[in-house]
Amino acid sequence: MSSELSPSSASEHLRRIESSKLFQGVVIAIIILSALTIGAKTYDLPPWVEQGLTGMDNAITAFFLIEILFRFAACPAKRRFLLDGWNLFDTIVVIGSLIPLDNSDAVLLGRLLRVFRVLRLVSVVPELRFLINSLLKRFRAWATLPC
Repeated sequence: MSSELSPSSASEHLRRIESSKLFQGVVIAIIILSALTIGAKTYDLPPWVEQGLTGMDNAITAFFLIEILFRFAACPAKRRFLLDGWNLFDTIVVIGSLIPLDNSDAVLLGRLLRVFRVLRLVSVVPELRFLINSLLKRFRAWATLPC
């Protein structure tokens, strides 16, 4: 009996992990940790604390990159991965977080992208995603009503 997984069973295994409560819980915990580090960076802190927060932020960014790559690997239709609005949003936020920034305007944009990582909760929690999608559909319907 071979211990190797076929490509289809490996993909199915990745999908099971991705949809597990444990995986989703870890992602949510990291998103919350990210929000806390962003908030902490708004205070005047000793240099050693700022260095620790920068290291933590780098680790969080690496985690999100690995998580996006994992979700892509688990996606059965790779060509359609970015056609899903939530996957596109998550990918843009993660890639934007990877860009090193030096000037003050770019740093502001980088901070904004890191704040958007908190909004990734919507894409991770199915109930929130359903609520936001429903609200967007309702707003579109209201927008088409004559005044």
